[in-house]
Formats: sequence, structure tokens, C-alpha cells
Amino acid sequence: MKKIDDFNLEKYSRQIIINEVGENGQLKIINSKIAIVGCGGLGTSAAQYLSMSGVGHFYLIDDDTIDLSNLNRQTLFTEKDIGKSKSKTLSEKLKKVNSSAKISFQNKKLTSKTISSYLDSYEVILDCTDNFESRILINEYCHNYKKILISSALQSFDIQAFIFASWKEDNNPCYKCLFPNISGDLYNSCNEMGILSSTAGIGGLIQANLALNYILGLKVDFKELLLFDCMNFNLKKIRINKDKKCKTCNK
Repeated sequence: MKKIDDFNLEKYSRQIIINEVGENGQLKIINSKIAIVGCGGLGTSAAQYLSMSGVGHFYLIDDDTIDLSNLNRQTLFTEKDIGKSKSKTLSEKLKKVNSSAKISFQNKKLTSKTISSYLDSYEVILDCTDNFESRILINEYCHNYKKILISSALQSFDIQAFIFASWKEDNNPCYKCLFPNISGDLYNSCNEMGILSSTAGIGGLIQANLALNYILGLKVDFKELLLFDCMNFNLKKIRINKDKKCKTCNK
């Protein structure tokens, strides 16, 4: 889209009147392309608000189906959706939020063989997965192919979030710089750790906000780990530099 029509001017009017957004910023949002890997608690929340903001192109990737235990934290899914594909169902729900958006989905697991074909057309990648194997794979791909990676992780009341561009500047870290000893053999998910519904929602919102800040050219810090404790409402920002021994981003 090169110019905002009257329908979208009205729909996004509350964003457009913000000085940091305006019509040009809204056009950037509408023309942006975002891939979301993982359509669970993080992915559904991030996708919903990015869609409401006007993002015009989505690719949703998840090979899982909806079950009853998902409904306490995976927004837009209902009891009638149990047993259905997460990625397909989310794409259908987002279409009802933004009918003009181009939304594709993949009901298959991301692998080293498929990741390039799935993510090649997208500049911003949201890692909303719940296992280290996928996180490591996505991180390496985003570094090698110069993608913006926005990652989040959850545990009970706690949220970790980071926006990565390890290829952009010499001292920008990647995910493995933060967690050098993590391997794909380790696995922790909501099944083992537990998660409060609102914590998952806030984690996804943080990812969505980081994505919008990047798209709009607002302040983003590629060296800052965000830690939010939803029980005590404590926010910490930790400065992280590139690990000079990192085998992913110091090749």
C-alpha cells in the first residue's frame, strides 16, 4: 500500500494521531512482514495486537493442535476450536480482526531443512516457541540471513524478552551469547514450569511492542535483556554484549 485509504485512516486513527506514528508510520506498519514461530501463549497475544495495529503480512508457523489446557492463555482460541490446527485457526481469527491482511500459515514443524523457505520473505521474526531446539535454530538462521529476531520466554510470573540484530553491529549479541550452555537437548515448556495466563499475554505484548518500535524506527536496544516480574511488577534491564567466543555470531 502506497497511500492510506479512508477506511484505514478511520480504523487506525488513534495511532495515526500519535506524533511518533502519523500516516507515514502507519504505512510502515501496514507494509511490514512478520513471521511468528509458535502460536501458543506468546504467539497468539503478539499476533492479535500486531494485527490490530495494522500489520499487513503474517506468516504463522506451528505444527500443534489446540487442546483444553491451552485456553487459559492462548488468546482468540475457544472451546469450539479444540482439536484444530493452531496456525490455521489463528490465521482465520486474525482475518476477522484485519480482513485486508495477507496471512499465510504452516501447520508443520520448523526444521533446518525448511526454515529458509518459510522465513525468507520476512524481515522480522518473532520466536514464540517453548523449546531450546527451536530457539537455537531460529537464532542461527536470523544471524546468518540478517533478520530481526524478537524472542521471549515465560515461567510462572516471569518474562524474558530481547530484540536481536547480532549481524548489525560488532558488539550486538545473539541468543547463544545470552545462554551459551543451552543445547537443543534441554526442554522446558509450560507443561513443566507452569504459566499464569496474564503473564503469557504480557510477554506477547512486549514482543509486539518491540516489533512496532522497530518498524516505526523508534528506540530499540539490541544489547538489552528485559526481565519483567509480573508478581512484584519489577522491570529490570540488563546490558548484554556479544560473547567473543560465541560459535553462532562470531564465525
